[in-house]
Amino acid sequence: MRWLEHEAESNQARGDDEMGFLHRLFGARTPERWAAENRVLHRLGYVPPPTAVQWISTRACDLHCPHCYSHAGRRSHDELTTDEARRLIVDELVTLERPTFVIAGGETLLRHDLSEVVGYAAERRVPWAIHTHGGHVERLIGLFERHPPIMAAISLDGPRAYHDAFRGKEGSFDAALAAMRALKRAGCPEVVAGTTITAQNADLLLDMVPTILDSGADSWGFHLVTPEGRADENRHILPTARQLRRVAALGRRLRSVLHVELDNEWGSAGEDDCFYRDDPFVCGAGRFSFVVSATGEVMACTTTDPAESQGNVRDRSLAEIWANGFEAFRTPGDPLRSDARDCWLQTRNGVSCRGAAFLGAPDTLAPHASPAAPATPAAAAARLVV
Repeated sequence: MRWLEHEAESNQARGDDEMGFLHRLFGARTPERWAAENRVLHRLGYVPPPTAVQWISTRACDLHCPHCYSHAGRRSHDELTTDEARRLIVDELVTLERPTFVIAGGETLLRHDLSEVVGYAAERRVPWAIHTHGGHVERLIGLFERHPPIMAAISLDGPRAYHDAFRGKEGSFDAALAAMRALKRAGCPEVVAGTTITAQNADLLLDMVPTILDSGADSWGFHLVTPEGRADENRHILPTARQLRRVAALGRRLRSVLHVELDNEWGSAGEDDCFYRDDPFVCGAGRFSFVVSATGEVMACTTTDPAESQGNVRDRSLAEIWANGFEAFRTPGDPLRSDARDCWLQTRNGVSCRGAAFLGAPDTLAPHASPAAPATPAAAAARLVV
């Protein structure tokens, strides 16, 4: 496979201008436009470089959240070393024309060498973004002052009592708010308050509006639980279809006074996407973005299912994996992976939220599957109505 050739300088300018997170990094594309472009490029033997690459830098975390997709808590014994992060990820991102480097966790800021990795990315002119619960931002504020990320997403899942209980640590709500303000002072151009919608907080969002307005956040992202990892053991926290419709309608109304976005997990609202997000939704998994796990496995998105790995960066270069992997996401035929209108993480687990939120599906958890749908792709495919 050959790469599309672009000047590094123009690509760097593109990276500096990208202020969104994950799907907002993909640009103004529609599934139809992506499919048409992909068919042409595939015939020519081209694979466009990714727009965003997320690194799950560590499984270590000092919180215990019921929706965690990775059972985060203890650090994996074979996580990538500092040298491996530099050579096998950052250097490869330069080869891949410097997509936005999104660093997440676990809890990102528990990675002891984060300053070294971020500093190296800055040397190589790779733009970076971060997702964190915020509890360690002020302790490491020097890092953010030296190398402000182009975007920082901070988790804020409800009013103080709910957030602290959900995150399993008293004081985490105040720490998240303090982190948002500190990041703005440090020069981060976009700070996002990220709220994961559950059955328990779906009706508390209006109570959060004054807090969000006063937080200094530039935007408010509405995330959904995906039944991966610990969340698969706590499916009772998934919002109902009725709650999904109410939250989507609230987000639509709030956009007149706040920059509110429905994130990837919702899937596409079709022609109504303009009422819920800045750009039309296209699932970027394996198409415009991918994820590197703490131990170097390359996934389409944030699943910990080893069967979904396209290869490990310790064995093959990121450029090679990107060029030759993810075939099922880029070509028609696979009922779960080839549909760019829906969130793959949801559908692979038998859950689809777009029908409930936007298409008038019945008041069930998901229009295509039951709450007890198995998590394996094969089993989910058998239950999915395409």
